[in-house]
Amino acid sequence: MKKILWLLLLLPFTLKAQNSSQIISKSDTSYLFGQIFSDFYFGLNDNFKPQSAFTFKQGIIGYKHTFKNKVSGLIMLDVTRTTHFKSMGDTSNNIIPVDYFEGSKYTAYLKMAEIKWNINKHFVLRFGQLLNTQYLTFQDRFWGFRYVDVTFQEKYRFGMPADFGVQADYQLDEKLLLQVSVVNGEGPFRYQDMLSRFLYAGNVQYSPVKHFTLKLYMGLESAPDTGVYVKSRKIASFFTGYKNKVFGIGSEANYVKDYTYEAGIDKYGFSVYGFIAVSPKFVVLARYDYLHQEFSTKDIINNYYIIGTQYEPVRFLLTSLNFRYYSKNDFPAIYLNVGFKF
Repeated sequence: MKKILWLLLLLPFTLKAQNSSQIISKSDTSYLFGQIFSDFYFGLNDNFKPQSAFTFKQGIIGYKHTFKNKVSGLIMLDVTRTTHFKSMGDTSNNIIPVDYFEGSKYTAYLKMAEIKWNINKHFVLRFGQLLNTQYLTFQDRFWGFRYVDVTFQEKYRFGMPADFGVQADYQLDEKLLLQVSVVNGEGPFRYQDMLSRFLYAGNVQYSPVKHFTLKLYMGLESAPDTGVYVKSRKIASFFTGYKNKVFGIGSEANYVKDYTYEAGIDKYGFSVYGFIAVSPKFVVLARYDYLHQEFSTKDIINNYYIIGTQYEPVRFLLTSLNFRYYSKNDFPAIYLNVGFKF
């Protein structure tokens, strides 16, 4: 009887140990991460509606797991605005008012799902839904204030933030990185086009000295249709910047030819941005964007300014008070941005 009682007492611990042995042990590089970006703005132009509002910029949750530093998987979900209204016009390019409800502006979607194989210390192969090397893997991190606003190419839609495909990286040394990728070209929100056309891209990053980087991205996106006036989209982006813990300044020039797969529809511009850390918790930041859009009938030029401060009251909590002006809507505004990362 005593043996039976001891067996019953030990049974839960035995079952727990058995279940635990079936769980794959995780390395130190396995972790859960996330970020939340929100803000409040007050417009200084009474003609802009809504003049003020609380808005939600982005919510990300992700997980990464690495097996023996050779193979890793990273999956990331993003909650942001994925639907966009396009205005309608007649043959004379007059805008036609449309009563349109687009549903939720905050939709969860798969932002990244990458399988990474470190073949050796020089070669890396990636497969799945990958963040683009056009601007998101480097310029976004260099700018460092995504919770305030995204970088130039993402803001003005010079390319997709991520896409389904394959990418090969070659790291010659700490100074030179070469990357080649082939992706669908439609981005994370759409399926591959019926003609199975791809976006072919190459990216080169070179750091001749510590903290200083030169970057060149070139891409060719084959048109998803055929026709006399249909052209493939050509993409070029050049970045140069210097950044350390207390100071950073960067500039980029970007060009997309035949933006809508039609000759004569081009977009180009440049962005200059930087920061100075006055103290470990207080930073001054500034940015200027110039955007030029060429259409068959007219050109449109826009200017965008940001100047403000960042204050980090506690670790992982970021706040920014900044002034902005966007010439597209003649919209000056005061923004309060809040970001949290873990």
